[in-house]
Amino acid sequence: MTLRLSRDAEKPLRDHFDELTARGTGLLLVLSISTVVWWTQIDPLLEGWLSALPSSAQSSVVTIYDPHGWMATRWSMIALMALLTTMPFAIHQLLAFSRGGLLPSERRWVRNVTAGGGSIALVAAIYWWVWGYPLAIESAGEFGGIDGINPSYDAVLLFEVGIGISWWIFLTIISIIGLAFARLYSLLNGETIDPFKIRVHGSVLFLWWLVGPSALDGIWFTLAIMLVLLPEIFVRSAPESVLSDAARSPEPVFDSDGVLHRKLFAMCHCEGACPKVPSAGAPSHLGWVETQALCLDDDARDALLDAIVRNDVSELIISGCNGTPLPVNFRQSIQARSCHLTGLNWLDVPDDITERESTLHGLVFGD
Repeated sequence: MTLRLSRDAEKPLRDHFDELTARGTGLLLVLSISTVVWWTQIDPLLEGWLSALPSSAQSSVVTIYDPHGWMATRWSMIALMALLTTMPFAIHQLLAFSRGGLLPSERRWVRNVTAGGGSIALVAAIYWWVWGYPLAIESAGEFGGIDGINPSYDAVLLFEVGIGISWWIFLTIISIIGLAFARLYSLLNGETIDPFKIRVHGSVLFLWWLVGPSALDGIWFTLAIMLVLLPEIFVRSAPESVLSDAARSPEPVFDSDGVLHRKLFAMCHCEGACPKVPSAGAPSHLGWVETQALCLDDDARDALLDAIVRNDVSELIISGCNGTPLPVNFRQSIQARSCHLTGLNWLDVPDDITERESTLHGLVFGD
């Protein structure tokens, strides 16, 4: 039994492959057109960048020692520019394809990392090529120059290093933003060896292995270590769970039999028919979410299911009913997470705030 979100629709596996094929074909077409366009414009672009180098490089000689290497570098620049041009369309296709199969926090994570992280990384890469790299070349010429000797720059090596560092900057920023938002949305479990972290670091290191140029072989391993360390250092200082749904996470509690429980209470107002009990009156160990009408609000049920998955909830307690009015798909999804569903039926009992607060305390400490 698998998780079913409120807007999930049954589709044959073939339909998903057909959608993926259609979106992939469109993306490949746009990428091909971008490649052709940049193939016609790459020479003026490279010449313009070389002419904008600092005076120390302009006064020297930029030489092509390896014509075959220069052709490979030229095509690498064409591919890089085509990828950057196609990125907005690729992000749109990715978000559209993954929208139906993700929990709310996962959907927000993908949107923020691809759109926000991709934009920031793109700006950083542009800054590197326009200002950072020329400044690095100028500094290298000033500190490493020898009087009386006019240095000569290898064009192939010059662009290979630039491409490699721009990829490293791009991957580092994506990794930092990805882990930071994962922490904010409670996608990390807080353990040292976290499966989500392993997937992020593994994917980034694999991409770095694919795109890392031979010109950086001497420091490739050092840059790979930094790809892991920098995001880890940054994410430890990021706030925790401040962007997740308005909910209080349950704390694990042992019952009298030594069984560990994580209980989550859903304060459903049932369209105003079930009076609100303040969360301050409930024990801090009890998880807490509030909603206006859980039976009628698809987004509220998805957010609640998200909270159950993120916090590994063992028991969900509904305030107004016993849970049977909830849609079957939602109850089956909760059951698939080994979460027990119960209810207090407060709609059928007198409204006594003291008695209800006592009931909430009994949910945690009464076992």
